[in-house]
Amino acid sequence: MSITNQREAEDLIYRSYLRAAPHLVVAGDEQVRMPQLTRRLLDLLGAPDLGRRFVLVTGSKGKGSTSRLVSSLLSHLGYKVGLFTSPHLVDYRERIRIDGRSIGEADFVRLARRIEPEWAKIERGLGPSEYQGPVGVSLAIAVSWFAEQGTDINVVECGRGGRYDDANVLANEWAIVTAIMEEHVRELGPGIGDIVRHKLGIVKSAGTRLYVGAQRADALAAIEEELGEGDAAKKHERWTIDEANEDERAASGYMRAAIDEANEDERAAGGYERRPAFESVNGYEDASSLSERVSFAGAAFAAEHVAMSARGTTFDVRTRRARYRGLTLPLLGAFQADNAAVAVQACEDIAGAALDPATVAACFAGLQWPGRCEIVSREPLTIVDGAIHRDSAVYLASVVRSLGLGADARIAAVVGVPKDKDYAGVIETLAAVASRILVTRPDVSHLAFPEDALDVAKRYCPGASESYPLLADALEALRAGPLPDCTLIVGTQTLIGNAKRLYGQGLEDIGR
Repeated sequence: MSITNQREAEDLIYRSYLRAAPHLVVAGDEQVRMPQLTRRLLDLLGAPDLGRRFVLVTGSKGKGSTSRLVSSLLSHLGYKVGLFTSPHLVDYRERIRIDGRSIGEADFVRLARRIEPEWAKIERGLGPSEYQGPVGVSLAIAVSWFAEQGTDINVVECGRGGRYDDANVLANEWAIVTAIMEEHVRELGPGIGDIVRHKLGIVKSAGTRLYVGAQRADALAAIEEELGEGDAAKKHERWTIDEANEDERAASGYMRAAIDEANEDERAAGGYERRPAFESVNGYEDASSLSERVSFAGAAFAAEHVAMSARGTTFDVRTRRARYRGLTLPLLGAFQADNAAVAVQACEDIAGAALDPATVAACFAGLQWPGRCEIVSREPLTIVDGAIHRDSAVYLASVVRSLGLGADARIAAVVGVPKDKDYAGVIETLAAVASRILVTRPDVSHLAFPEDALDVAKRYCPGASESYPLLADALEALRAGPLPDCTLIVGTQTLIGNAKRLYGQGLEDIGR
């Protein structure tokens, strides 16, 4: 078929996976993921990634925010920067940006149409349970667009893993690993060491600079073991985030590259050999390169004096080259300061010098990363967050408590969680911090919303619960007064997109 619109382009992205889905078995990524097919697709397209510069970002928490922080800071430094992330809030094209602006619909459709014949060549050789990953197909669109537009550097967020991720077919000069914890254990393995092995798979070359963000003690130990530092680490007192001493870091070399090229020949039985397009291995080549090429949070760089307030998250950043004081992000959460610290250190190394403090401050102060505990207004304080289950709402409630608003603060929670999500858990959790709950829904959504949401709200906030047909109606009711001291807009991605539009902040262009 010939792709003529965005819906058909998105269908192409998922088509191979949906064909194979009925035949897939529950197994680890090494058994089911086939990044070499993404490598093959890129090669058939003329290898648009060849000779281009990439930063890969992985981790269990904060990798999307860190990707955005790195890309924004590089843009403010004068680079033309491509950004590839997931998921999107409202429109699939939000995943692919240059200097904060999403790929246009015409380019998205045109590149999907260009990819389809080469995609079909690969598809004909696949077995029933083999598929071209959606991330890989959309990555091919992104990289093709980045190449056409002549970006200087591209920041790419990996999916759940790293080693077998479709993004890992890119030859990245820089690798960032954010906080690692137990997640996707079915696909990545049961232990923290298994998960670390997957994440560190994005280090594929002896020339790759690695930045390790703040970690739990067990994750840090597993990272050191995977990097080959185990024996050296025993010579010193255990290093932790709070007791970092860079001089005591053992230096034992760096990773050898082991590129396992994609198997481009179709097997006689149909399909391709299942293996990573690039393979990373343990071990170091010399005893001097570890401290030069691996930067650990707490030792090489750190976020310090972290505090949250109605202004956002305020902190200092210390790096090898400089100190940046009094930085503020309009994103709430102490971990965002950690993400900012690793972003500053990586950008210093990319630029080859300390950064202008005023540029860093201006970048962070104006940064938009929609729907992640994001402050969209300060008069009154308004926070949007995509919490759709109890655990996320618990975190949001803890952030609100940390803002120091006072026991008598008027806090309104505007909730629009779909029927098939944990709307009751979200409402119950937010009722612990909110004095008023307004249940509503976005102006445009294909999802069903609960009919009993108001009844649930009245159960936990009996004297001040209301229902409004649309988000705009709920916000108008709040403006009728008295104005709350803080408004929380919480719910599905389309609700967050609706809120951003109502506050004059589009999703297509989120700024550098």
